[in-house]
Amino acid sequence: MAGQKQNIGISDIKFFLYILYMQEIKYFFVAFVLFSAVAYNFSLKSDIDFKLFLTIATFLFAIFSGFLIARQGTRYGAIRDILTKFDGNMSFIYRSSIHFKEGQKEIEEILRKHYTPILKLKVWHYPFTQKTTTITDIHSFCQKVVGGKKLASLQNSVLSQIITSLRECQSLRKNMVALYEERIPRLQWFLLGILLIVILINIFVFPSRFEFFSSLLKGIFGAIFVFVLIFLQKLDRLEFFEGVIGESSARDVLNTIEGKR
Repeated sequence: MAGQKQNIGISDIKFFLYILYMQEIKYFFVAFVLFSAVAYNFSLKSDIDFKLFLTIATFLFAIFSGFLIARQGTRYGAIRDILTKFDGNMSFIYRSSIHFKEGQKEIEEILRKHYTPILKLKVWHYPFTQKTTTITDIHSFCQKVVGGKKLASLQNSVLSQIITSLRECQSLRKNMVALYEERIPRLQWFLLGILLIVILINIFVFPSRFEFFSSLLKGIFGAIFVFVLIFLQKLDRLEFFEGVIGESSARDVLNTIEGKR
């Protein structure tokens, strides 16, 4: 139990350090300091009551950004499921290749060629966005295994399951490419940008010059809206939690090959 508590503590510390050094957190603090300084030293003057504009713009921004974040979250979930199925099929193919003489070694080389760039380059989508020959190489392996040989009934059954797994992997790869290319349209980015500008203008209309706490509140409020856009952009580019989505799964397959699983 003591060892388990220690592992949990180390994991929590690593997660905290990850959050602390996230580039997005740095952007948030930069925006907060900048907006606070501007609010403390300058204030826009207008006789128009902007409270209604601020309420409407904030409501629309929340609706649009919330919808897009939820959509991107669904996209992440689909990508995670596809990667899990794809890597699960690859693990099955590796384990099943033991039924063929010296076949597992050849499959091992193919899988290492597939997964090593993911860990080396830290780009989980490398096999799906770059030209790879993994599925083709495994098909060639199956052709080599069959040849003109007469296989035992168990080998025939295993070979049939490997072919089925390859067919599923091909379909999963096509789905992954489609999900990777599914980005937020420019028109929606334009609308969010316009709403953000309207919100920031409305915020700085309220007087806060030489008022410390009011300036801090404006800085926090403005930085949060900027952070939401940056967060949404990272989701759109699939740059959040890359280690969780792809690298850990790739490492698990390589651990299976190395006998650690």
